[in-house]
Amino acid sequence: MSQYSPKEIGFIDETLKDERTMFRWNGCSAKGVHVHKRGVFVWGHHLSAVGLLTLDGMAACNIIKGSFTTAKFAHFLEHDVLPLCSPYPGLLSVLVMDNACIHHHEEVEELV
Repeated sequence: MSQYSPKEIGFIDETLKDERTMFRWNGCSAKGVHVHKRGVFVWGHHLSAVGLLTLDGMAACNIIKGSFTTAKFAHFLEHDVLPLCSPYPGLLSVLVMDNACIHHHEEVEELV
């Protein structure tokens, strides 16, 4: 990564929010005492968000109900991210993504 200028790099990531987001998965108790946790499971809607983070801040973002599919992610890339990008070694010419399966689809690879 050191060969790239900070202005050349953009980071793309997704996140999800549902009613269970605020629950803790771990707890504390006295030694030898089991942790008891109570929570209400709520069937409800969840929101997904995807964003492009650059050195100057959030350059593009999208929030939808439900989960991101390959088609929705490709639409975000094509219409929100790629118009901001330029050929290497220009500004925002290197996109960094995690290893999510929607990033490996042929449609996404053709766009990038």
